[in-house]
Amino acid sequence: IAVQGIHDKCRGRNPEPAVLLALFVLATAVSGCGNSGSSSADSQSGSSATSENSASTEDTASTDGEVPTISLMVVCGTTPPDADAVAEKLSEITREKIGCNVEFITMEIGNVAQQLNLLLSGGDDTLDVFMAGISVPYSTIVNNGQALSLDTLMEPYAEEVKTALGEKVYESGRVNGELYGIGRLLDQASTTCYNLRRDIAEEFGYKNGDKVDLAELTELFGKVREKYPDTPLIGPMNGVPSIGDSRIDSLGNKLGVLDNYGQDTTVTNYYESAGYEELVGYFKQWKEMGCYMADILNVTDAPIDYIPSGKAFGCFASHFSAEMNGIWSSQNFGTDIASLQIYEDAVAITPGAYECINPATKNPEAAAALIYLMATDPDVENLLINGIEGQHYQVLEDNTATYVDGKDISTTGWCLGYSWTALNSTISIPFEYPADYYDRMLAANKNAQQSKAFGCQFDLTGVSDAVSACTNVVNQYENALSGGAVEDFDATLAQFQQGLRDAGIDEIVAAKQEQLDAFLAG
Repeated sequence: IAVQGIHDKCRGRNPEPAVLLALFVLATAVSGCGNSGSSSADSQSGSSATSENSASTEDTASTDGEVPTISLMVVCGTTPPDADAVAEKLSEITREKIGCNVEFITMEIGNVAQQLNLLLSGGDDTLDVFMAGISVPYSTIVNNGQALSLDTLMEPYAEEVKTALGEKVYESGRVNGELYGIGRLLDQASTTCYNLRRDIAEEFGYKNGDKVDLAELTELFGKVREKYPDTPLIGPMNGVPSIGDSRIDSLGNKLGVLDNYGQDTTVTNYYESAGYEELVGYFKQWKEMGCYMADILNVTDAPIDYIPSGKAFGCFASHFSAEMNGIWSSQNFGTDIASLQIYEDAVAITPGAYECINPATKNPEAAAALIYLMATDPDVENLLINGIEGQHYQVLEDNTATYVDGKDISTTGWCLGYSWTALNSTISIPFEYPADYYDRMLAANKNAQQSKAFGCQFDLTGVSDAVSACTNVVNQYENALSGGAVEDFDATLAQFQQGLRDAGIDEIVAAKQEQLDAFLAG
């Protein structure tokens, strides 16, 4: 019902009475102090929030009545030329609803870690609202003291946000019992896929969304290689050739995992599991068959560069739906793709990204109110995701969006295709996806096997040296093995496993187990 209500609002239907009530309370607060940092989920919380925020906004607003400006992190491929125009359209909404303007701090995906570190270090207040978990782990941000506690700030909006995102997603942002981030609602259960050029897949009897196991995939590789011996089958995705494993909950970094689709409660060393050793055996076969792009670890091309040009036929990926992944890949790779699901099921794991507030912000109440709108307001999220209607996208008869006539990904002016960086993409208009795309995603989340560790935020500060050392070992061996870049797979795997033991992986497994036990007991 809640999701349907959100979709109704997205389609232009009248808002629910609770929304009108919240706006009425907000209007009262604004008339009293010139602007407001929050709205209300109900009359009781709205009353207390109004009195608190009135004092706050008197401090943050300038004497001439100007409203504060909240700076928001926006992730993109390249800096979009129309960022200021979209920010102004967004500000038209936020000035009316929460009494603030919004400006964008755009971050190109390859520079997020560096930019975020610079902006959050040393008390810099340039950035107010940001998403941790994109290049910089949420736990790192919290442990560094770079995220403001949100329990009090989000109290006026908590129930509405829980309804929009799901209570477990909302509560998953707690570290040691305190809320520091609001979890992103996205595909919680991503299945491992193999992307293959669609014409090749169909030639050998496969279509987009089909399921294969590793043995069947290897058989397919052999048939394709026999007919097309000069074209490799495996190229890199996001810079690495690695195949994921949707049978486990990696608990953040695979240095200690839950097996059996997250249904086990004993943390184990993934790199010594039967499942990983089986994978390494397939890596060896694929190398012997000539499936990998030459010098794959040094290939800088993305799939859009090498698949249409015929340098390789495919790559590995992950998505909540292999079928939807094929649609997404076809849009983004520049050629039709069939995506094949490798494992039978997927495990729903703790969200990987969280909307946070910089402790140095001068306007924490307004920043919290903006997060509230990003979670619940379709107009706000649609602007952030799809840009300005008529300028960056047009709405089709089936209530899906596509490029305006004459525009494409390189000329549109906005960072279309980055819905995965939004707090709640499910309330936006699906862009070049089926009309029921987000309904399918929510259903996949609901139907997946939810990990026993869902919502557990692991604090590995006490074993940080071991994490650092083991991460270095993983970086040394994992991609080399999965990319077929070693000569003796058995010997290399043994060295990898011993290197992890020497670096302290058993300490990490023990620390995760202790925290998981406490989480489950609570």
